[in-house]
Amino acid sequence: MIRLELSIAGAALLSCSALGAAICVARRAQADEPVGAREPHLMSETAEVTSVVDAFDDDDPFDLNLVVGFRQSWKHAKIRRETQLNQPSLASGAFIPATENIASYSSSTSTLLVGADVGLYHDLALIFRVPLILGWAQSLGDLNGSAAVDGQLLQDPLGGNPLFSVPFTSPTRSGIDYVSAGLDWAIYNQQRDETKPTWVVGIEGRFSVGAPLHACNANAPAGTPQCPDPSDPTNLAKNRDPGISPGYDSIVARSVWSRRFGYVEPYMGFWMQAQFAQSRSDFGAYNPPNDLERSPPLLGSFAAGVEVVPYERRETYQRLSADFRFKGTYQSPGRDYSELFDALGTTTSQSLRIPNPAAYMGSGGTSVAKSGTEQVYFTGVTEEQAYGSFLLSASATWQAGEYIKFTAGSSITYAQPHLVTAADTCTPNNTDRNVAGPCASAAGVLGSPNPDHHDIIDLPGHRFSVDDTTIVDLWVMGVVMF
Repeated sequence: MIRLELSIAGAALLSCSALGAAICVARRAQADEPVGAREPHLMSETAEVTSVVDAFDDDDPFDLNLVVGFRQSWKHAKIRRETQLNQPSLASGAFIPATENIASYSSSTSTLLVGADVGLYHDLALIFRVPLILGWAQSLGDLNGSAAVDGQLLQDPLGGNPLFSVPFTSPTRSGIDYVSAGLDWAIYNQQRDETKPTWVVGIEGRFSVGAPLHACNANAPAGTPQCPDPSDPTNLAKNRDPGISPGYDSIVARSVWSRRFGYVEPYMGFWMQAQFAQSRSDFGAYNPPNDLERSPPLLGSFAAGVEVVPYERRETYQRLSADFRFKGTYQSPGRDYSELFDALGTTTSQSLRIPNPAAYMGSGGTSVAKSGTEQVYFTGVTEEQAYGSFLLSASATWQAGEYIKFTAGSSITYAQPHLVTAADTCTPNNTDRNVAGPCASAAGVLGSPNPDHHDIIDLPGHRFSVDDTTIVDLWVMGVVMF
């Protein structure tokens, strides 16, 4: 049977844990065991989250799912900044309040997903996905009167120019973010062995193919580039494309487990995502060796949910199911594109435009910038603090017959407050005064200078944070099976 199936999230991840093990040893459940005379016979298919196309079954030698979907996402957050402005009502003692409102961030993203799932063998499938971003718009607006005092809160003491101004608008971006390919394998399948749960594992590679992101200001002053080159920011001849892709490749591993009990199928899962910067992007262009981790953050998630099937009829291949899910994600510290990427990356502030040397050397008893070393320019990519996010989602899938299926759903995500400019001043594990530069003092050597650090945004009292982040997603899917 050849199927056309829609799925934005793809297969989630799951494995037997303490809760899963308890359910694993529960009594045997048959998906279509005899019920009342007026109740329908149940279909044997697993939940949408653990469904894997296969091949070489007796009555179904080949499966192909062609995937199409649309997702609309809205994100809102509050940008704040630590301050050392004199506040007489606060106690002294180097106390740094993080209470200054800077801007209200908002973005809107429309994404079309296309792809295919190809059955290779029993419960083994090859997965392809290509997300096409139709439009991604971002802006910074006033936050409780912040625009009126931004000149003071954002002023650069070196030259006097503000880091950026509010309101601020980024250009609307569009294009292909990445292409992905992977494998899904149902190690156990309740359809084939009713004594066991369904357990799906998968691995996916995501390869960045779109134009890499470049910091841009849609309302740049006349005579200046909208998307400046960090090494020559005033040169109109070097105006660049805004780009769409973060410019890093990813590997995603997942494990999903589910067990059906009549009309209910609980599930849970885990996934991990590792990301690797490409040298063709600003993210990896200025990448000198040092002792700090300069790669994108790692992500790890846990998901738990239940699929409820209130109506199912095998004779007509009709099925109505509802999916309710909770997902928690941890994002490790790392360099990434924050909500201030465009605003800081297009700054005219001298504190951010002057490059940092990648290395130092000894000269006449002092440590100076090493001659011929790489000059590390600020591109708007910053080092973010670790944080967690929490998602609640609900979706419904209606299979109207053997060859057609529809899905619609929504979710809301909350992300914990976290610093988005938090690069350390010095890297650890260095005791050589000759290469310590400003990280050496009479008290000793603190390490090597971090070329990603800029006092104006990374020192306590100057750092930016993102608070009260919420993301709302709506998606629709359609399935045509032929």
